[in-house]
Formats: sequence, C-alpha cells, structure tokens
Amino acid sequence: MKKLYFLIIAIGITFSVYSQQWTKINTGYDYIFKAIDFPEGQNNIGFAGGQSVTYQGDGIVIKTTDGGNTWSQLWMGVQQGIEGMSFPTLQTGYVCGWSGYFAKTTDGGINWTVSTPGSDIYYYNDVCFKDANNGVLVASLNDGVGVWVTSNGGSTWTAGTGINAVPYKLCYAGGNTYYAATNSGDVLKSTDNGLTWSISYDSGGLFVGVDFYNVNVGIVAGEDGRIVKTYDGGATWQEQVIAYGNPIWHDFAWSDANTVLAVGTPETIWKSTDGGSSWSDDYPQSTYNPAIYEVLYVNGIAYACGSQGWFYRKAPELNAGFTVNESQICNGSSVQFTDQSSGSPTGWNWTFEGGIPSTSTLQNPTVNYPTAGVYDVTLTVTKGSLSNTLYSPDLITVQSPLTNSPTQPTGSQIVCGTTVNTYFTTAISNVETYYWAVSPSSAGVITGTGLSGTYTAANNWSGDYQITVRGTNSCGQGPVSPALTGTLNHKPIAYSIFAGGGYCEGSQGAEIILEDSELGVSYQLYNNGTPQGDVLAGTGEELSFGYQTSGEYTITGENGFCSTDMLGAASVYLIYIPQAANTPTGPTDICNNISSQYTAVWPENAMSIEWVLNPAEAGNITTINYNTIEISWNPEFSGLAYLSVQGVNQCGAGQLSNPLTINVSASPRPVIEGDNLSCINYAEIYSVAAVAGFQYDWTVVNGTISSGQGTNSINVDWTTSGTAQIMVNATNPAGCSGSSDEFTVTVDLCTTNNTLIDDEIRIFPNPTSESLNIQLGQSVNGVMSIAVYDNKGRQVIIKELNVNLPQSLLKLNTSTLSSGIYYLRIVRNTGTGLSLKFMKD
Repeated sequence: MKKLYFLIIAIGITFSVYSQQWTKINTGYDYIFKAIDFPEGQNNIGFAGGQSVTYQGDGIVIKTTDGGNTWSQLWMGVQQGIEGMSFPTLQTGYVCGWSGYFAKTTDGGINWTVSTPGSDIYYYNDVCFKDANNGVLVASLNDGVGVWVTSNGGSTWTAGTGINAVPYKLCYAGGNTYYAATNSGDVLKSTDNGLTWSISYDSGGLFVGVDFYNVNVGIVAGEDGRIVKTYDGGATWQEQVIAYGNPIWHDFAWSDANTVLAVGTPETIWKSTDGGSSWSDDYPQSTYNPAIYEVLYVNGIAYACGSQGWFYRKAPELNAGFTVNESQICNGSSVQFTDQSSGSPTGWNWTFEGGIPSTSTLQNPTVNYPTAGVYDVTLTVTKGSLSNTLYSPDLITVQSPLTNSPTQPTGSQIVCGTTVNTYFTTAISNVETYYWAVSPSSAGVITGTGLSGTYTAANNWSGDYQITVRGTNSCGQGPVSPALTGTLNHKPIAYSIFAGGGYCEGSQGAEIILEDSELGVSYQLYNNGTPQGDVLAGTGEELSFGYQTSGEYTITGENGFCSTDMLGAASVYLIYIPQAANTPTGPTDICNNISSQYTAVWPENAMSIEWVLNPAEAGNITTINYNTIEISWNPEFSGLAYLSVQGVNQCGAGQLSNPLTINVSASPRPVIEGDNLSCINYAEIYSVAAVAGFQYDWTVVNGTISSGQGTNSINVDWTTSGTAQIMVNATNPAGCSGSSDEFTVTVDLCTTNNTLIDDEIRIFPNPTSESLNIQLGQSVNGVMSIAVYDNKGRQVIIKELNVNLPQSLLKLNTSTLSSGIYYLRIVRNTGTGLSLKFMKD
C-alpha cells in the first residue's frame, strides 16, 4: 500500500543572513493568546489557544493551514480560558486552562475529549508532551499545586511530587529532563519525565517562562527584565537584566545554540546571536500596546502570539523547503520532488542518497530508486550570496516486491459461533502490513494488519473454513500463506430464563421456564451449579423444567460441540405462612361517641395485615397506614369489644393475635323537659332525668339560670322576649360526655289579671275556673282567631270569630281544661298577634 506525503521535514537548517522584518498579523479573534504550536517541524499548520480575559475568561483554540496568514476557530469554552497547549503530532494535541479544563484531540482539533487527570483543580497552568506518549501537566489547586505524568498519551495519569510553588510554565529539555518556572522564583528540574522534581535554582521574585536548547543550555524568564541562564544543565546559573523599561519576559525560543529570541509584556521582542550573552531589540517598530506570551522557532521561521488577537511571524530571507508525491515506493519507481522554498531562490542543489540521478540542479527533479532501502535527501538553495540547506534524513523508503509468504497461521481449529479467536503467523522481511482472510466469507470476519488476526465467528453458518495471511508493501501483495483449516460449529442461542419466584409451604415449588429452544440442542438445568433432573431436548418452543424448590437456577444448552449459558437466572424461594401476630396496642377505655387509633406489629412473612373487631357492630374500621387503623365507635353500642390482628400473604393468613379488650362506655344523651312557651320576666323549671354520678353543665341563651347549675334541674328567668335556647352537657363517671338536643322556648309579652293587653283588649278573671272573659275595645272588630296552648305547646282550644259589635265581651269555656298554666293567643285581622299566660284552678 502506498502512502502519499506532502510534508516538509526539517532536521538541520543553516542560512546566511537574517535581514527580514517581523510580520504582525491579526488573527481576527480578540483574545489573549498564551500558547502556540506548529507541530512536526512544518510551517503551514499551526494552533493557538487563549482566553477572553486574564482570569476565568472564555477559552478559544484556533488553527492556521497557511503559515499564520489566516485563522479559523476550532473550539470555544465558557470560563475555560486556555493557558497551555502541546501538539506532539499534527492530529494529536492537548489544551488546558481555567475551570479545571483539560482536553485532547486526535483529529487535528475537530473534536475534543475532556478528561480529569487531577482533582480539586483551580486551573491548569501548562501541558508539555515530548512525544506522542510522554507528557507532563501542572496545575494550581484550590489548596496547593499539582503535577501529573502520562506515558500512554493521556489514557492514564500518575501524580508527581516535589512541586511546592505555582508552576507557570513547563519546558522539555531532552532525554527524560523537564524544567519548570514558578511564582516563588524557583527553577524546578525533573530527570524522570516529570515524576519527581527538585529545586535547581532559587532566587525569589517571579518566574513565568522557560525554554531550553538542550539538556544543558536554557533560559528562565522573570519580571522587571530579569532572566537567569544555565549552560551546564542547572548546576550553575547566571542572572542578567536585559532590555529597557523592565518588561515581564514570558518565553524564549532557540533557533540554534547561538540564536535565541525573548518575548514579553509590553509588546517586546529581543534577540541574542551569542547564546544569550548580549541582546538587542529585534522589534523596534513595537507599539508597546499588546503583550506577547509565547514564541517558537520552526524550520528557521519564528512565530509568536499575544493579546488582542495578534500573531507575529519572522521568516528568513531565503528558506529551503520541498514536498514529495510519495515517500514509500517500490524499487524501480520514481519520486517527484517539488520545490517549496521561500525567498525566490535562483539555484537548487539536490543530493539523493540511493537515487538516480544522485544529484540535481533542477528546481523540481524526478528521481528513480532502483534498490530497496531507506534514503536521505538534501536541498541547498542559493540566491546571490545567500544560501540555505534543508536536510531530511530517512525520507524515502524503497521496498522490493514480496516473494515469500508468511507461515501457515496457528490457532484454534475447532471453534463455536460468535466466539472471538486469535491466529498468528511469523514475520517476513520487507512487509509493511499483513492482510488476513477467512474463506468462505459467510464463516465470519477476521481483522488485523500485524502478525496476529482476530477472527469473529459467524453463528448462522457452520462447516469447514480456512484462515490465510499474506504480506503487503508499497510494491503490492505477496504470496498467500498455506491455509489453516478449521471447523465452525453452531453455538446455541442464549434464550432468557423466566418464572421461578416464591412458593408456599406444602406446595410443589415454582416452575422454571426457558423462553425458547432450538432443535438439536440439549438443555440442562442447574441449581447453584449442580445438575438437576433430566436433560431436555430442544423443541423450537419454550421448555418447562417443572416445579423446583429453593435455589438459584441456571440453564446451559449444548449441541455436542458448543455450549451456551442461557440468559439470566431464576431464583426460587420458600414462602412461609405469616407468624402469629402480637396483640395490637391502643386505648382500652373509650367512649362510644369518639374515634380511637390502634397499631399492630408487622408479623414476620406477612404481606398485609387483617383486623378483626368483635362484635362487628361495635364500630367501623378505617385504615390509616400499613399497620395503623382508626375505629369510629357506634354511639348505639356499649360494653366490651375485642380487637385482633393477623398477618396475610399469598400463602394464607397467620394465627390470629390474642385480642385487645376494649371497654366501650355509653356516652350520656340527656333529654330536656319543661315549658317551651313562657312569658317575659317569668321563671320556669327545666330538667333532665337524674343519673347518679353524672355532672351537668347547662347553657341558656336569652335567659338567666337563677339556680341548679351542675344538677339535673335548673330554674330559668326569661329576660328577653322572642326565641330562647337551652342545652345541657352531661358527663358520666367514666369521663364520657354527651349533649342534649337544643331545646327551644318561645318567650312572649304576657299580662297579669285585668291587665290591658293593648288599648282595646282585656282578659279576666286570672286565674279562672269555668270561663275566661275577653273584653274587646271600641275599635276591635272583624275576623280574629283565639287559641289556647298547654305548657307542652299543644293546642287545646281554637276558635274563629267575626266580631261586628264594638266593646264585645267574649266568654271562653275553660271548664274542660285541667289545672295548670295555659297560653292564650289572639291573632287580629290586621295580622298582629297577642299572647297571654293564664292559670286554670
């Protein structure tokens, strides 16, 4: 298989003159860009990350594919400002920052996967990967600082030790060595890929950036224009103040051992061409407005990023570069080299190791490679006195056609459907990848490109199959290996077990059922791993394994070659009749005109509780909750009642509890007796039947109790005409109380003997014996009614009269009346009425 490469690979670069100027480009995104990376030594594809404000701002990651001329947004995050970035490859990168945000991309920034290497994160300060697998991550915690290390591309992280101050910036120096700059003025060093750290230099103040040319040579950036340098791997350090205006230096970038750049706040770029001994302003056109946070050299081109969305680039006047149409070919094939140099060179000098021609002065030569091998390419471009060289080691891989086949695969030769099986072969030379095949294709699928193939067997086909493997490289496929023949057997389908459950004492158990079965498959029932009963042959329908007693049941199906555990398990358990219930609790002396609550202890094995009240007519039961009831007692019942309880489940009812004996006392129901007709200012007697030990509490409306309160009889003085009421509440020695019905009394305006009832009506004599005289006045005439009522309110006389003569005297026969108090009621034709109380001797 051929691979196409369009990358410029730069290993060593020299050039004669740096007379070019910095180019300042606005990315189009007004963010503070703190991190920038152009991975894999190329100058077209780059990434930058930043934040909207300095603390807890929104985050952004942008990308360029044209060396920084234009940028596009990849990602944004609310309050997830980016502080650090590391792209070990063009596709794989890491970003970190505020709100504990850490994420990885494996597709060049299109998608991001968030992870949490540490805990209690305030924000991540920086991330640095030395290759695709090994990286270091540092953070400020809510309480302290942290460092984590990965050796598998971020799949897992291990906490490091030795960092005791905020590590603002990380730097990989070489080998297993990293450096970090901290806010306490410490330079930290790790020689075990970041697992343990120690102080290499302690000066106080503030360090915010660090960059090393190799494990020995490096510079650490600080505030107030201060830097510290080492040339012996941190054994000794030199302090220096460079530039004017005391900038805060943020970062350095090394082009070679002599050439190094420094960037900082405000917009400042300084340069040294003697390894950091002396410095000069490399960006005199600065406006000193933005800040510059990170700088790097890639392939002789310098890049920097800063605030307000600014990006900076400085390329050499002459820079060698090229692309190839193929980097892996078959012997005898040719490679097209295309010049991509900048600065408009006028001369090209190519050297092609292993190629024909071996050298060329063409701008875009075509080179043939007749012999297998791995070869270097060098391009030197010239323009007048300027020259620049790009050396690309091991750029071209030439392979020869494969003539040998891999060995016969080894692995299982009897397999079951749906199983996954691995087959192996031995390596042969010049193979790029291995191609595995299974025949027929209906037997399953095999995958893999190395010395092992993973075969997933089909389950809708059975029979003999063959596994083969062949090598491939840029020249095509090699011979097929000898075939390994195997036999694929159907694996029984896994059906679900259902039923089971509880069964009652004395019953045969619970039934175990398999939802479906296959012809040609035998099924065995197991109880906790022990076979139970006979093996059942599949019928193509559900299978019943009968009724089983307590245990955990599983089923296995097998066809003589393959076996399958059926899905799930059936639990069978014994259900016991509820145990005898305890006597319920609650009040045992109550009155029959109230309600009372009772509670029971839940009997063991019960699913519900059943209550029994004897006699049933003693009251009505209402359920309050699962073990509490309320009894509304029958006012007509008194005496002893018995309350019992029993537990109930699907297997029946348990033994009834011993009853709770309840003494239900009758509540008094007093009935008031007395006159319900009376006259104003008259005194009357009202009473109820006397019962020994009872207490009485009387209430009178529109009258006054003159005596008898607390007894069964009271004297009432009626003080207001109209309707009056009397009630009494009686309490017995058991504490039960009851009130009478309301007794209504009509109180009229009544007269004494020969007293004027109104201006025209008089009665006499009073008391009377045989007759009562009613004297009508001059103006009293017309229709009227005369009625007499006894003291029970019963009507005993009624007359309708039409009086035509003035000053009439009417006689009312009272001889038939019994002795006592009576009430005369006269209703005139005007609709007005008068009442009079009189006595009969």
